[in-house]
Parts: sequence; structure tokens; C-alpha cells
Amino acid sequence: MDLRVNCSRPLCIGIARRGVGRKGQMKIQQMAFVLVALAIFFALVLIFYLSVRVSNLKDSAVGLKDEETREIVKKIGQSAEFVYTQSDCSGCVDLDKVLILKDRNVYKDFWGFDYLKLEIIEGKDGECNKFNYPNCKTISLVNSTKDFGSVVSGFAPFCYWESEKGGYTRCVLGRIYASGKGIGK
Repeated sequence: MDLRVNCSRPLCIGIARRGVGRKGQMKIQQMAFVLVALAIFFALVLIFYLSVRVSNLKDSAVGLKDEETREIVKKIGQSAEFVYTQSDCSGCVDLDKVLILKDRNVYKDFWGFDYLKLEIIEGKDGECNKFNYPNCKTISLVNSTKDFGSVVSGFAPFCYWESEKGGYTRCVLGRIYASGKGIGK
């Protein structure tokens, strides 16, 4: 590109010879590079900001899911599938019903948990089944994944019908463990 000025005056010829046109073009190029660098810088800042916000959003979602799971654990003893109806024990969990529910696959997704386990505090070791019940420690209702996230728990009275000595209702202290469905799965 020819930057010479077509002018007949001696002043114009002097300006063209000194390279004033080239200096102006260089300043325009420098300004363009600075503007491109600023645009890239602000784009990187925006990407960093959005990644931090998305990370905080996921943490908030996990926290809300854990809080919801805590509330459900508090109320699960009063659900029709768990409530003990033989005595006036409100909030008591019927272990006989829970043991029957363990074998039914229909209830695996009913509560919306990845993990749901009941533990008898004073129980003996082992998973409960029809042969060792009530001389056992845990009843696992839902265990749909190995990576079920954080587990919340709550205490509840567990009651069952004891057939020895003529039959009577026996209540023991237990703990309910639950983990909500994972976020982003």
C-alpha cells in the first residue's frame, strides 16, 4: 500500500517523506491489538465467573436435596407403609411391614432415594431376612447405586410383634439412614 500523499505543496511532500502516515497506521494497529487483547481478557473473566457460579449452583442444589431428604426422614415413620398401628405409638416404625417391603421391588423408587436403610440400635449383627428376623441389625430397603452421596439419618422407635411369652409388642430404638437421588444423574 502506498502511503505517499499526492500534493504539490512542499509541506505535503515533507510530511509524506517523514513517514507520518506510517506512524498513524502503526498506532491504529496497536489500538486494534489492545482492543482484541481486552476483549479476550474480558471473555476469560466471564468464563471464570460463570464456572464459579455454576459450581455454586450445583452445591446449592445438593444442599437443598439433602435438606429435603432430612425432612422426609423425619416424616417417614408416619407414612402408611411404615407406621405401627397396633398401639398408640405415633411415629413408630413397624419392622414387620418394613421387612415385607424389602422384598417388593415396586417400592424401590417410591420414596425417591438412592439409599434407604433402617438400623436397630440394640440389634445383633447382620442384614435382616425372614429367617433371622428380629435377631438382626439392619434392613436395607433401597441401595440403587454405590455412589449415593451424603447420607442423612434420624432416630425413630421401631416396633414389632414378639411372639414369645404369649405375644406382645416390643419397641426398640432405631435409626433411619437415607440419601436422596443424586444431582445430575
